[in-house]
This record gives sequence, structure tokens and C-alpha cells, in this order.
Amino acid sequence: LIQGYMRPLKQPENSCICDLALVDDMFFQIPEILEHHEKFLEQAHHCVQNWHEKQKVGDLMIETFSKDVLANSYSAYIDNFLNAKEAVRLAKDAKPAFIKFLEQSMRENKEKQALSDLMIKPVQRIPRYELLIKDLLKHTPDDHPDHPCLLAAQRYIKLLAERINKGKKNAEEAEKEARVLQEIESHIEGMMDVRIHEELLVPHRKFLRQEMVTEVKTVSSKKERSLFLFTDLLICTTLKRKTGSLRRSSMSLYTVGSVIDTASKYKFLWKLPLEDLDIVKGTSQATNRENIQKTLNRLEEDFSILSQISTLAETLSISHQSLDDVIKDLMASVNRELSEKQSIAVSTMFPLTKVELTAATADGS
Repeated sequence: LIQGYMRPLKQPENSCICDLALVDDMFFQIPEILEHHEKFLEQAHHCVQNWHEKQKVGDLMIETFSKDVLANSYSAYIDNFLNAKEAVRLAKDAKPAFIKFLEQSMRENKEKQALSDLMIKPVQRIPRYELLIKDLLKHTPDDHPDHPCLLAAQRYIKLLAERINKGKKNAEEAEKEARVLQEIESHIEGMMDVRIHEELLVPHRKFLRQEMVTEVKTVSSKKERSLFLFTDLLICTTLKRKTGSLRRSSMSLYTVGSVIDTASKYKFLWKLPLEDLDIVKGTSQATNRENIQKTLNRLEEDFSILSQISTLAETLSISHQSLDDVIKDLMASVNRELSEKQSIAVSTMFPLTKVELTAATADGS
């Protein structure tokens, strides 16, 4: 990485290949990590040159791998890994000469590995030390003075490896999130307009879900919209081309194979930071269901009373045809209302949610 890429790119005569700031981003913390390993190699070489029966290497490993400065260098490298890959992408887009440089460097590399493959190598180094200590312990007697040192070194290296793995997982998750944001951005027409441009790909932003909604301005004016919700932002779009798969009520990063329907395109309408949004009113479905149930209970009670009245009317000795007709009409009316309320009760089990939002404008209104 340093000899084949960083040093050549930092030469003044190669300034036309890549911007120096991007070079620094690509190889951030690489020289520091290399310095640690070169120092360890030098000390290990000294041990081998002066080998004797009671020689120890475990204490040397403890000294090297217990240092916070090494762990911090690795953590910083991993935290910057996404930025490093982005720097490579930007350099490729900026100057074709950089692409030619990468191709030539890969041909000259004896393992024929691309820059992206070499960039992960520093992270893979620590697990190899774990395997090395396991082999050393197999061939080191329990009563040898180096045995307890090797066990202690093994613990330190394991802790470092766990810290690196955790950082690597976080970096991979961040890269996954970045791909998601890039995919969404590429399908929303107008996001790159200079008047409204804001990169979706910003640190700590995550996509949460997409929702198909109906915007109601007046009783007769209803328009279908697609909302994209992020951890800090809400984007409203209109659907340019519908597909059957988009008729699902919502789509989430964790419930569908693709984040959005890639066969569809969206047109940007507006965006608002979540911190500027307040929910003014949302229908309470629980309250609605409760009120409907109370109405159903009253109607069922009315129907039961009318049934009892009808039964009692049959015991009258005088003519009661007019009363029977009235009771029949009342029971039919109650029965119709019962059917309507029961249908509404079923629909509230899978309710449509109405939400009104208010947003603070630039002038604070």
C-alpha cells in the first residue's frame, strides 16, 4: 500500500494523477500501523538472532499488542475505511490518469491484487497473530518461562481482534447503509438539482422505511405520494411510473430484498428535517374502536328489547297489526345500523392512518 501506491501518489511529479487530500484519506493511519509492525518485526528478529533455550517472545508480544496506541490506530483506520473507499471513487471520477495508475500498479503487484483488496489487509493481520500464538503454545512446554507470557499475549491479541472485528462490522454496516442511500438517491429525479441538492449520504443517516400515502388538500383533491423516511429527514416524492409491487402499504430496509422498487422512478417534491416537523393530529384508532364497540353494544341491546316487545305483542287479545309493523320497521332499522357498524369495526382492525404535520419555515413561521 505504501510503496506501491501512497509514496508514488505523493511524488510532486504525480500531482496530476490524484489530489493530495484524497491520497491522505485513502491511506489514513496506514503509515502508523506499518510502523508498529515493523518495530515488532525488528524486535522479533533480534530474539531469533540471539536464540537460546529459555528465550521468550511472549513478553515482546505483550509489549506490542497491549498498547492503546496500536488499538487506537486500528480503530481510526477502520472508522475511516468508508471515507478511504469514497476517496478512491472520487479520484477515479476526477481523473482518468488515476484509473490508469491503478491498473499499472496492479499489474506490477506480484499478487495482482487491486487497491481495494490491499486496503483490507491491515485488518487481516491481527487474526494471523492469534494463529501464530496458538502454534507457539502447542510447542511450548507448560514449565517454560515463556508459556505464561504467551498466554497473556494471547489474551491481549484476542481483545484487540475483538475490538477490530466490532469496528469492522460497524464499518460494513455503514457501507451497507451508504449503498442504500445511493440507491434511493439514484431513483429520485430532482435530488441532484442545484437548487435543492443535498447529499443523502451523510454520516449517521439511515433509511427507515418508504410509505405510499394519499395527500388530501381538499375533499376533491387527492394525490398519491411516496414518502421516504430517514433518521433525520423526510422526503416527499410523486411516483412517475407505477408497478404492481409498489402497491404494498410500506417497504422497509429489513423486510424486502431491495430497498425500493427499482422498476419505479420518483420525482422530488420537498424535503424537511425531522427536527422541524411536528405531528399536529393523528387519528386515535384505539378510541375509534372503543366508541364503535359501545355503539354496537347499545344497538344489540335495542334489538334484544324490540324482540322482547314483539314477543309480548303476540300475547295481546286485541288487534296489534299496526304495532307489529312498527316493531318490524324498528328492528329492520336497528339491524341495518348494526351491519354498518360491524363493517366499520372490521375495517378498524386494519386502519388507514391520517396524520397532519406542521413544519417550521426558514423565517421561523
